[in-house]
Amino acid sequence: MWYSWSKMAALFAITVTLPAPAQELVMRPDDRLTPGVVASIDPADVCGIVGGLTYSRRHRRTPLELKQEVYAEYGVNPVGRRFEMDHRVPLCIGGADIRENLWPEEGWEHPSYHDKDFLEEAVCRLVCLDRTMTLEEGQAIFLGDWVVGYQRIFGQSP
Repeated sequence: MWYSWSKMAALFAITVTLPAPAQELVMRPDDRLTPGVVASIDPADVCGIVGGLTYSRRHRRTPLELKQEVYAEYGVNPVGRRFEMDHRVPLCIGGADIRENLWPEEGWEHPSYHDKDFLEEAVCRLVCLDRTMTLEEGQAIFLGDWVVGYQRIFGQSP
């Protein structure tokens, strides 16, 4: 069947402008699904290098199956969207590599995983290198609302 150019253009405009199925953005972990878990409260363990490896490298073993389960729990389809599986309490300050400490973090909107990564780097540096923040204080930032922690550390919102 032949369509006129104007009908084809109108049909194309309708298909192009139809909204994608709604999917809630995940910018903060859901406290019910991801309460956050600390695996170590020992600064020597968390900040130490063992066998040439940092705490993060010694403890990062998140299986793909677990990541897929967490995406499903959050109702997120990571295909076609920019997400990363994140540890609520970062491994670099003693966070656990288990389901209760994992959540799918959005990368396109603000605050994004880039912003949280920036905060993680700063807090890990303050705890382990500068030693101007206690390990407990650093962990508390992420057990709470990390955006509030960002504002506290940097004096502005992400």
